Amino acid sequence: MGQAIQAQCKLSDIKASDFQTDAIALSGISAVIDFSSPKGFIDSVNFCIENELPLVSGTTGLLEEQLELINTAKKSIPILIASNMSLGIANLKSSIETYLLSRKVTSKCKILEIHHTNKKDSPSGTALEILNFLENLPESKIDGPINVQSLRVGNVFGMHRVEFENEDGVTTFQHIANSRDVFAIGALQAARWINFKESGEYSFADFLNKKL
Repeated sequence: MGQAIQAQCKLSDIKASDFQTDAIALSGISAVIDFSSPKGFIDSVNFCIENELPLVSGTTGLLEEQLELINTAKKSIPILIASNMSLGIANLKSSIETYLLSRKVTSKCKILEIHHTNKKDSPSGTALEILNFLENLPESKIDGPINVQSLRVGNVFGMHRVEFENEDGVTTFQHIANSRDVFAIGALQAARWINFKESGEYSFADFLNKKL
């Protein structure tokens, strides 16, 4: 993700630096973007708290230690946490909501996510986000528990498929990321936005609701 963000910065007026390796003038930083690991996330949050900088993080697989740190950070800095920063996933969820709320029959639901073999967390953060979205959608008429399946194959950037099966047949919603650029663009746009926000915890939906 770091290389994708650097590449997108070169196409715009944004300058990107690695705060762990580069000598940086803090006065020139608008926000920190983190796509690392749970341990790297802790380093990023502490750096932002210490220097009073906004943080946008797409790191997944966060555990209780990291979640507690978010609660501490949001008291002093604006922090946006999102497992997926593509407009495609936002549109996927919107389409699913419209479909489910229009149904008169109940449906069995399955989520399938496929990522590259180097992805460590399973299911993906996006799959868990979709699961939480579906479980908390009122009057969605989903029958029984939602089945989540994960596959790690080759160099797949990310594929998420949500399948509904009922007496009428099978309806499928799917999003495929062809590159990391969609996530990098979303993260950079969110970083511009959060730079003007007050301290607190924000989601990618918060950014989209203001942007759209």
